[in-house]
Amino acid sequence: MRLGIDFGTTRTVVAAEENGNYPVCTFNWRGELKEYIPSLVAAKDGHLYFGWEAAQHFNEPGVRVLRSIKRLAGHLRPEDPVDLGPGISISMLDLVTSFLSHVRRMVIGYGNLRIDKKSKIEVMVATPANANSNQRYITFEAFRRAGFTVLGAMNEPSSAAVEFLHRYLRNLGPKSLKKYIVVYDLGGGTFDTSVVGIAEQGHDVLAHEGIARLGGDDFDEIILNAVLEKIGLSSSDLDSSDMVRLLEECRERKEGLNFNTKKMVVDVGFVLQGMDPVVLETAAVYERCGPLIQKSLEAVQTLSRTLEHNRAHTSDPRTLAAVYLVGGSVSFPPVARVLRELYASKVKVSPFPHASTAIGLAIAANPEARIQVRESVSRHFGVWREHGKDKVFDPILLKDRRVDPATGRLEITRTYGPVHNVGLLRYLECTSLGKGGEPEGDIALWKDVYFPYDPELKRLKDLNKVLVEARPDLSSQDVVETYQYDAEGIIRVQIENRTSGYKKLFTLGPESGH
Repeated sequence: MRLGIDFGTTRTVVAAEENGNYPVCTFNWRGELKEYIPSLVAAKDGHLYFGWEAAQHFNEPGVRVLRSIKRLAGHLRPEDPVDLGPGISISMLDLVTSFLSHVRRMVIGYGNLRIDKKSKIEVMVATPANANSNQRYITFEAFRRAGFTVLGAMNEPSSAAVEFLHRYLRNLGPKSLKKYIVVYDLGGGTFDTSVVGIAEQGHDVLAHEGIARLGGDDFDEIILNAVLEKIGLSSSDLDSSDMVRLLEECRERKEGLNFNTKKMVVDVGFVLQGMDPVVLETAAVYERCGPLIQKSLEAVQTLSRTLEHNRAHTSDPRTLAAVYLVGGSVSFPPVARVLRELYASKVKVSPFPHASTAIGLAIAANPEARIQVRESVSRHFGVWREHGKDKVFDPILLKDRRVDPATGRLEITRTYGPVHNVGLLRYLECTSLGKGGEPEGDIALWKDVYFPYDPELKRLKDLNKVLVEARPDLSSQDVVETYQYDAEGIIRVQIENRTSGYKKLFTLGPESGH
């Protein structure tokens, strides 16, 4: 069985490939059909519950609840602990693994797909295009530990592009002027936008932009803050679990809005005993959310400027096939309205905005579909190096550089003669570079990497305790750095002293949330 699984901030959606069709998996939960699994965790009496089981315990007294574990995974290391109440502390990687193990049990035990318990379940997996390598590692490793066989990986907007191509490409004749689509992917936790070429059989991702913390969660917080203002409270007056409960209430009320809704009613009484429901004017809510929506539009416009700089065929409006809206948050009325003001009839909302990524992954898992998207690097990656008395940033992997079409990989080397006894390499990822080549935008710092340039230090374990000293006599040593960007977007570096015959391999990851 081959599946596409979109591990989402708010919802986790599963799609399958069945005889050339790509149905979304439904779950029979307590007599009700569900089209997704909520990405929720609840801790009760020393036990963890996930998904619909967590929702069942959500409002019980003394239960600690957690939402948006995917967003949390973007800011913690695999081994970082997540505190879920007295006696329950679990690493970030184990938490995601436990949730995905629950997803697997739901697919087998409650889903409408015919899957034997012992069946091998092969999956295509996606992460936000803007995800750093740490989040990618947590995601893919957790899927494997949960018992899935990972067939491959894609960025989420690329997966949505696959769904679009499968649905609409057949309508484009051989003489069509349409050359590319813009995917506008606004989910629960992140915003991504990508441009994907559609004119040829091979579909290349031409450019990416993204905002790591922009999504439905942020709209929920704006709504909740407006609610609290009305009743004279602030977020500091609530404990973390009550905050989560009220945020979920705001999300449900938000998702019930349509273009004609004038007022929204938020029920706070189940958390704040004795409080009446709070009524908000939707126009005021939309105005508060406007700056966030504008940030997403600025990312799309940055993307357009990137394409123009690269001389893509963007000057002719006929080459744009569609601005394709996917992700659960595009159903928030002001989002589509603002985009239609800019792009008019070019805007197409996916028929399945919550499931577009999962469907695209299921299509990509089917070799007979013959729709492939060649990814490109979605963030700049580099290291600070010494240049005389200054520090300069060496961008090793540049954003939007395309990977090898056959392997989905890239390999970059740097060769030099060292002038210090120890190399202290400070790596980072970023979303943009300034005019002087310095890192800007969303920056993720990485663990410091130490390498012994001096052969006498090669067996020393704690190089961080060695004083870094100038050693011009070592410049005759031939040092080679080899960077491997794999098909899952994870970066590994091998540093080798070829003159003296020793090397070290590092799998890199963020030092902390930035």
